[in-house]
Amino acid sequence: MIRIFMSVALMLAAFCAPAARAEVSIVDDAGRTVTLATPASHIILTDGMGFVSLALLDPHPETLLAGWNRARMDADMLQAFRTSLPDLDQVPDIGEPGASGASLEQMIVLSPDLVVLDPFYNRSAAAIRAMESAGIAVAVLALTPSVRDEPPTAGLDRLGVLLGRQERAQAYTAFVRDRLDLIRRRVINFPEAKRPAVLFEAHASQESCCMATGAGRGIGDFIGLAGGTSIGAEVIPAMAGPLSLEYILGKAPQVYIGTGGEYMAARGGLVVGSSVTDVQAAASLQSVLSRNGFAELPAVREGRAHGLSHGLAISGINIVAIEAIAAWIHPDLFSDIDPQVTLDEIGRRFLPAPLTGIWWTSAPAAADAR
Repeated sequence: MIRIFMSVALMLAAFCAPAARAEVSIVDDAGRTVTLATPASHIILTDGMGFVSLALLDPHPETLLAGWNRARMDADMLQAFRTSLPDLDQVPDIGEPGASGASLEQMIVLSPDLVVLDPFYNRSAAAIRAMESAGIAVAVLALTPSVRDEPPTAGLDRLGVLLGRQERAQAYTAFVRDRLDLIRRRVINFPEAKRPAVLFEAHASQESCCMATGAGRGIGDFIGLAGGTSIGAEVIPAMAGPLSLEYILGKAPQVYIGTGGEYMAARGGLVVGSSVTDVQAAASLQSVLSRNGFAELPAVREGRAHGLSHGLAISGINIVAIEAIAAWIHPDLFSDIDPQVTLDEIGRRFLPAPLTGIWWTSAPAAADAR
């Protein structure tokens, strides 16, 4: 009788016990197979902006961080996350990988079970071997969705697998892909002659003109996706580069989009972000547009000049920036798209808390053009 009771008890205990966390495996962006005995729970982000993607996968992302490159996290977004995640400032800062302030030894001392190495830092096979020898898995992953890749959210999907958050990752990536597909369907057959010329200026300020996006991989890809023609891509083979005012005036862009953030305040640049008001954002855009020659641009005269958070554009939620750009380039074609509604839905469904603040702004048409 005792044996029967013990057998039943053991069976019940086995049935009720939580299932063991299974091995997980991916092929990373560098083509390396990365296998973990159990999903990671203590990770290092070499690119701090990856935190936005991490926050999409877990309501308490700071508890998963062993360390991060904090300087690479957009300051406006960092401030926004601090409101709902007060312990975020306690996460160790590893500094810039490869710089004197951050060493391989420092990352090893933090004892992560996974280092997410942004492709930008994937330069040393020896460093990867050293971490793996210390029992630390390394995955080379770009966590910001890229419209050049298929699927565009591959890095985020792979991180979801490594963290055991596949369902949450799949829900968000499906959300992004549906919205990207809608934009693509509407512009795919749009006549080339009707694609507006766009000046997309990074880090817009009064100091100089103009650091424009080019043909290289980056946020400039959003212009073509949204049915515009980037005047920078025609002459700049890299991600970004300088354009002269004479060239810009000759191209007469119909749409102007500048990026910035609170970091641009000291330079008299575009200021948007978590603690910025509508009035401040609008005034900063007008300041940028007051540069010599800009009043002559059709985009400025006709009220098609806009400002966008650079951090938003390079984050895991860049679908919001893409929708804003699409609506600015083709307001009639995308009249039913509201990026604020998308941002609010992401905050409600996927992030620990909604992102508040002013992340984009637009300027009215010149008085003589109304």
